[in-house]
Amino acid sequence: MKTNKVIKAEKFARERHDGQFRKGLAAEPYTVHLEEVVAFVEAEGGSEDAICAAWLHDTVEDCPPTSFADIEHHFGPEVASIVRELTDDKNLPKSERKQLQVINAAKKSHTACLVKIADKTSNLNSLAKSPPADWSYERRSEYVIWAATVVNALAFKPEGALKRFLIALDQAEIANAENCLTTRQAQGVALIVLARKAQRAGASSESINHFLTKFLETSLEKR
Repeated sequence: MKTNKVIKAEKFARERHDGQFRKGLAAEPYTVHLEEVVAFVEAEGGSEDAICAAWLHDTVEDCPPTSFADIEHHFGPEVASIVRELTDDKNLPKSERKQLQVINAAKKSHTACLVKIADKTSNLNSLAKSPPADWSYERRSEYVIWAATVVNALAFKPEGALKRFLIALDQAEIANAENCLTTRQAQGVALIVLARKAQRAGASSESINHFLTKFLETSLEKR
């Protein structure tokens, strides 16, 4: 969707994130992440405001002195409200910010939920393809579990979006094992993931939600 408002949001986001890069080995421009989130939201039928929020979701958090007032001035109160739902308070410790994402997930609007799933899916894909060089297997696994915890707690999970997230979850788990564990250990992880995928084939939304809950329980037991 290339309306004037979306084009304006893209331009605003590209300008604010100029010079920023992703944490992975490929060090891609940060705008690649925004493009992935936007493409996801568009594919899931997101509204004009949802697509604008997808472009803008990290501008207040990562691009000071950008403010919610700036977002509202340029894009209206609805887009600013969605961006606010997706913005962490950088004044808080990282551990607290991560916990708040889980706690607040159930309170988010449907639009914010869609953008959040898109955001986590993009991050998992990046972790699988280009992880940060200094991240150990434990840290990568912790991110996978945390991402699943946040998405599982969301108030609204469109079936198509959730399925795409789960594919990214599987790919990240397999890539983490292949990059960090022995061949035998990685094969074991791959077999577990393949079994989960087989179970999910043709599953209902309720079954997928149940699977995600069980995945978290199992993952947390292993830690």
